[in-house]
Amino acid sequence: MGNFNSHLSDITVDLGYPPRRDSSINNNNNKRSSAFGRSYFSIKDKVLEPRRFFSYNNNHSRRFRRQRTLWGRIGLLGVIVLFFVFIFGYMPFFNFEKTASTLSNSPLYGGNGNRKTGPGGAGGVLGDEPQRDQLLLYRIIGNDLPPRHKEGQTLSNLHFILEHEPSFPNLRKIFLLNRISDPANEAAVVRLLEKYKMEYIRVPFVEEEYKQIDFRLEHFTEPDFLHSDDYRRLSKVAKLRALDYTYHDKNLYAMNNNGGRNTAIQHGRSISNARWIMPFDGNCYLSHNAFNEIKSQLDRHGAETKYFIVPMTRLLNNSVLLNNQDERPKIHEEPQIIFRYDATEEYNLNMRYGRRSKLELLWRLGAKEDRRLNKPTVAWEPMERPYSKDKGNFRTIGWVFRLFSGNPKQEENKKEASSIRAFNRLLAIQSSLDGLDERIARRTFRQDRLFLYNETEMASIRQAYWSKDEDVMKMMEELENRADIILQETQERLAPMSVTDDMDSSGPDELPLLFGGNKNNNNAAADGSTTTNDNGDSGKEPQQQQQDASSYLGPLSHNVTTLTLANYFLGSEKYGRWAANLVRVYFLNEFALEDQDEYSSARMIPDNTHLLDFLSDQGYSFPSLSRVPRVVPKYSQHRIMNASDLTKTDMTALLDSMRLLRRTQMITHKEYIELQATIAEVLEFLVTSPTGIHLAQMTDHRGVLYDLQVTALAAFTDDVRLLLRVANRCRMRIGKQFLADGSQPYQDASVQTRLQSLPPPPVPLTPQEQQSTGNDAGSLLLQFETLNLQYWTMLARGVQNIGVTKDVWHYTAKNFGRISHSVVTHLKKHATSPPHVKAQLAPLARMARNAFLYSDVDPTRQDVLADRQWVLDYASDFQPMDESGTIAYLIH
Repeated sequence: MGNFNSHLSDITVDLGYPPRRDSSINNNNNKRSSAFGRSYFSIKDKVLEPRRFFSYNNNHSRRFRRQRTLWGRIGLLGVIVLFFVFIFGYMPFFNFEKTASTLSNSPLYGGNGNRKTGPGGAGGVLGDEPQRDQLLLYRIIGNDLPPRHKEGQTLSNLHFILEHEPSFPNLRKIFLLNRISDPANEAAVVRLLEKYKMEYIRVPFVEEEYKQIDFRLEHFTEPDFLHSDDYRRLSKVAKLRALDYTYHDKNLYAMNNNGGRNTAIQHGRSISNARWIMPFDGNCYLSHNAFNEIKSQLDRHGAETKYFIVPMTRLLNNSVLLNNQDERPKIHEEPQIIFRYDATEEYNLNMRYGRRSKLELLWRLGAKEDRRLNKPTVAWEPMERPYSKDKGNFRTIGWVFRLFSGNPKQEENKKEASSIRAFNRLLAIQSSLDGLDERIARRTFRQDRLFLYNETEMASIRQAYWSKDEDVMKMMEELENRADIILQETQERLAPMSVTDDMDSSGPDELPLLFGGNKNNNNAAADGSTTTNDNGDSGKEPQQQQQDASSYLGPLSHNVTTLTLANYFLGSEKYGRWAANLVRVYFLNEFALEDQDEYSSARMIPDNTHLLDFLSDQGYSFPSLSRVPRVVPKYSQHRIMNASDLTKTDMTALLDSMRLLRRTQMITHKEYIELQATIAEVLEFLVTSPTGIHLAQMTDHRGVLYDLQVTALAAFTDDVRLLLRVANRCRMRIGKQFLADGSQPYQDASVQTRLQSLPPPPVPLTPQEQQSTGNDAGSLLLQFETLNLQYWTMLARGVQNIGVTKDVWHYTAKNFGRISHSVVTHLKKHATSPPHVKAQLAPLARMARNAFLYSDVDPTRQDVLADRQWVLDYASDFQPMDESGTIAYLIH
């Protein structure tokens, strides 16, 4: 009500009664006395003086009394009329919040967004056009974008504007809150605006709408463009612009750069007395002299000109505006635009922030003809619109200041400053959108959630085992047999690496003598084998032994996974303990822990010879928070596993096993944190090393394995931003690796290359003999096509299980290639193959069935529904044949 009160404070109503006169006045040529020259009643500061309504003078004639009563009634009626005129005519000046989405539904606006002023239509009173003379200055407030802006600079500059910018006659200031994604930041802006009693409207950020928006991955010149040779040859800035295009639709919604400007224009048109609409950026500051020149030019040329261009100058220090240095600046940058209320042009909604969002309209009006915007830069970017029919109908007037962004190198009047701004703007946009996606994902993401295995499915299998289901019982029996074999081998091979009481009491000085650098120490592999020379030692230095980690990393992963699953399903802790010992020895350089009965150890009298033994049952650590109550010593500080080993072996099942071991407290929290640190080093290698980058560019199954590894490792190390980036961009590969008919051309090419690289046999082999060796074209093609599809299906299942990224399983590329269809095509192709071939496909068939069950299917996609039904009907036809196959069938 502040604006309303300010209007009432200036109203004085004269009721028209003749002023009082005395004899002295009549004797002096009927001149009025100043003492009686004011009205009988007035409204001033909302304080009424009742005595002035009813003051009565017996010396007046009866005629004058009747006249005073009549005029008093008329005056009172006039006051009431004026009151309602101010209430309904100046309602927009009140401080209130109005969202752009509900603007057209408010009582103040008609259904088409035009302001209601009478039956004559929008902007008219009884059909007459009202006087349009008001200026509307909109400041569009968005999100901070570091490193383009300093963190918090938006609030800082807004406070500066509210505190120091002067008020101007007939200028209405409105602030537009443009999809501020952080509720806390938006609330801070609102508090500041309300503190200064400023009017504002909101364009809300609706998270559910944003979550439906996907990346643009299919508009480039070739499939999987970001891994192509053409992309590799681009400059760093050009690569950044190509990546920026993939965020196009997300940028349009979240930044809403031109959308916010157009909302301000449309809102201004809906106000009946508005003539000039100024949709300026949020950091723009208008000074006295700048406004006076703008206003004078608008008054002089506004009748024939619809658009006015206002040059902008960037400030390195906002305080210069407080030193009365209000002169026309010599340096002008990309200007702002003023629109007359009947101007038809608006900003291009398909031009995202950082991609000629304002420049395109300036060019169309003819204000930036030196920029050759009609020539496309790259094939995938949207084309600019042709010249406007209002081209040339503009004038350049006045100026406006742009407040400091927080980085002086970006605001200097130098060519490199413009380049720095453009580069940092691209970085800021992508970082801001990645951060927004991460913030949304972290509401549901948990790094301890299993990646490859579905926890609901595993719990169902375990409950079936407890319920004595015959099929599951048979499967568990085979799992137990295999786990017992691995357990016996593991205990034997890790016995020299186990911590004993004698070792504990001997102190750390004896550890190097026993293990450190001892060439007689056998290099125990995970599969139980050892590599020794004729002299009984390994014949290799420790560093050479570490380089051979890739040879046992696959068997190690399989053994840890088998023991962990046996612990989970069968409930026997011995399997879990030795699975944890394998992890300690091969990943943490720690000694293995022997089995120990908790009750027996609790009855033992503390060993007084050990300095801290008497404290073992005291403090917050008692009773033990973990099933491993001691700090396990290390036998070496060298890494057993090199990062490059992961380029040849899938670790997704091993990472899930580590999660399960932590849940069951078979490894301590400290050990788990150390495992995450180790895996983080591996992840860094895969992402930044030449080896990893080369693998990412592979067009066959090796590129898919790389994406699978990085996604699983990022989930394990809680690197959600990298996880989202890889899981979303990996879909670009689908259009290159798969055709609409389900074929895999790059796998076929890979097989042909391998066949050509094989040395010719000394004696020509028959086709049957070649097939028995597995080196014929058919066997190799089956092997590598199945391997590629397994990696893709595992990646799709991992994405489904973590539940924070877009679907991979049903994603359809521009060439209509689709993983789910290729898997079904492959299974159909071999549905009538011999049993050993179908057994080879059993893990893939089971994973495909689960992928269909746990994915949403569009009911209008008949092709997808047909593939789903076939897998549900025939997946059970693909069954394993032997014990190891059954385990693989269960694991996957």
